[in-house]
Amino acid sequence: MPSSVSAQPVIILVGTQLGENIGMCARAMLNCGLDQLRLVRPRDGWPNERARATAADADCVLENAKLYDNIDDAIGDCQRVFAATARQRSLRIPGLDLREAVREIVDASPPPKTAILFGPEASGLDNETLSRADRLIHFPTNPDFPSLNLAQAVLLFGWEWRQSSSVQSAPITSSDLPATREDTNAFLTRLEQALDESQFFVAEGQRPDTIRKLRAVLTRSNSSDDDLRMLHGVLTALIKK
Repeated sequence: MPSSVSAQPVIILVGTQLGENIGMCARAMLNCGLDQLRLVRPRDGWPNERARATAADADCVLENAKLYDNIDDAIGDCQRVFAATARQRSLRIPGLDLREAVREIVDASPPPKTAILFGPEASGLDNETLSRADRLIHFPTNPDFPSLNLAQAVLLFGWEWRQSSSVQSAPITSSDLPATREDTNAFLTRLEQALDESQFFVAEGQRPDTIRKLRAVLTRSNSSDDDLRMLHGVLTALIKK
């Protein structure tokens, strides 16, 4: 049966190449009591019968899976985002090993809605997607053979989450929770427009890297709704001036 724990994280598979791997991930999730699956641009489309063939009766996970065209929509209602990656990246995003990351997720009080991102089988998550994350998750595997397949990575995360004695079922009620990614993106869009109007971007090639860095700053700070309202007010005052 699916887990009744309201604070369980959402598993998001980004750009998955094979339907079979989605099915195996669904099986691994349900083994550990996780049933919230989101898919971003799976290569072979969705729904996918090959996923059902490898899900081994975890059909409820597949049937309730949500499909998204882009990562921002997939994480829009989430307040925390963790990304699984095997490599160090240039972005200044704190990295935690798996156990540390799970402890941070389950010990948060009150529990925010948290997304866990997993990338394509061949390449993993790119920097553009990683810039949405608060934390990077590293799996402490053999350094001489660190490669995990997608379902293994999902199972390891789910097992560690399942084993934690701190999983809480308390409802999310506090106003101290971080803002959702949808609200954060709305502020970033407004800020980017203001920077355009002030001719901040000297060269067009400067824009993507600058926006990624600004996004990383906001996500690292875990800005609350109150923080964003203040930032909107500051931006309004500057625009008027």
